[in-house]
Amino acid sequence: MNMRRIILFAAAALVALAPLSAQSRQDLRAAKKEAAEAAKALKRDGYKPIELGNVQTRLEKYFLKTYAGCAQVIGIAENCMSTNMGQVTALANAANQYAILAGGDIRGRMASNITTMNGQQMDNLVSSFERLVEKEIRGELIPYVTAVRERRGAYSVRAYCMIDEDAAAQVRRRALMTALEEQKLAEQYGSMVSNWIDEGFRNE
Repeated sequence: MNMRRIILFAAAALVALAPLSAQSRQDLRAAKKEAAEAAKALKRDGYKPIELGNVQTRLEKYFLKTYAGCAQVIGIAENCMSTNMGQVTALANAANQYAILAGGDIRGRMASNITTMNGQQMDNLVSSFERLVEKEIRGELIPYVTAVRERRGAYSVRAYCMIDEDAAAQVRRRALMTALEEQKLAEQYGSMVSNWIDEGFRNE
């Protein structure tokens, strides 16, 4: 089975979702445009949604939630043996890429804030962090629109997911502190990291 891992990721701090009526007309117009383009692309590429209702309407609500402050993740799986396997793979790939992006963010912050950690320590710490985030973040992925394409007995899936960023921030924090303990760096860097990571997660 040939699988390609692709994800589109955009994250912002989660706020209480505002009612759609309270969102700006600019957001509404942008969501309509993105939904129309996404629905057209799915139809052109032979994808059909598994959820009930009009796919463009569902996508419009999806993009509006993104503008309201949710994180957006689109997980992709290619050429799977069944629809179910495609859905599982798409979500797994989304979690994997989320973890990689989170790991890159942590690496950048540490490089800016901690000058005494050597390269090998940094690599080991980030690797542990990504593994822990990937494991836990799967429980925070909420599929909103799932589209499937069948060609010659193989199934490809596009899973448009939301992530509760409050919960995801806690996942990242726990993962980082656990990774520090695993790499025996908690005593040396734990307090410093705890302070700036909390501040950083609050301000994302």
